[in-house]
Amino acid sequence: MGNNFRTLLKYNNSNNYALAVALIAQQIDGGTGLTSSWPRDLEPLSRSEVRALQEALNSKGLDTGAPDGVAGPATRKGLREFQKTVGLPADGYPTKEILKNLLETSR
Repeated sequence: MGNNFRTLLKYNNSNNYALAVALIAQQIDGGTGLTSSWPRDLEPLSRSEVRALQEALNSKGLDTGAPDGVAGPATRKGLREFQKTVGLPADGYPTKEILKNLLETSR
């Protein structure tokens, strides 16, 4: 999405808003817009699952701060770094699959 995504979040701190506006701007600029459908089967992680994700990221040296069960900016940054190392799209979005992957590679 680029730098505009972060700028949009400063105006309205909603990922959905920033994503929608950034995609519209990308299309106006001649871009392709969405290239695949939005995943509809993703369930958000519980606080205890986010805490486990944070602990696993911290154990790999990817600093998320003190595990608190809230997927804030530090957690998303650490998660993006992990996703890059395993060849996944670095979107920083915590999913049950990512948590499972992290826990399996932490053993």
